[in-house]
Amino acid sequence: MTITELEKALKPEERTFAREYLADYNATAAVLRMGFGGTKPAAANKGSKLLRRPQVREYVDALLREQAESAGVSKNALIAQLLEIKQRCMAAEPVMTWDAESKSWVESGEYRFDAKGAAKAIEQMSKMLGYDAPVKLGTEDRGAVALQIAGKAFDDGG
Repeated sequence: MTITELEKALKPEERTFAREYLADYNATAAVLRMGFGGTKPAAANKGSKLLRRPQVREYVDALLREQAESAGVSKNALIAQLLEIKQRCMAAEPVMTWDAESKSWVESGEYRFDAKGAAKAIEQMSKMLGYDAPVKLGTEDRGAVALQIAGKAFDDGG
């Protein structure tokens, strides 16, 4: 649904709540700013109920996407940035050692890279592209699974 269609489907209170919620992602504070809820516990309860409504969540998500797009943030831009981070993390950097004779840092002949940073960037790209979703096997695929490592076959016994 478009934002306009979602707005038509929501009550004015729900639309106002969604906009207030995006200010700080605090449902209780959003309800209190709207002047509803009275006490903090009552506002927390009302905010929680509003966030559980599927159309309100969809509207919040649509507003968030609109904000991101207007700021030039898109899925493609984020993936490009993550790819750049991964490439920078994978770039080999020389390990420097102190040479007492020349009293300077010299290359040791070894190289290192930021494996942790590269792995995190790859993980984030995988999530964005949906590669981290669990794979469900159909009944025809549930036979024995064989694994071959270095020429040796392993069977799960299925």
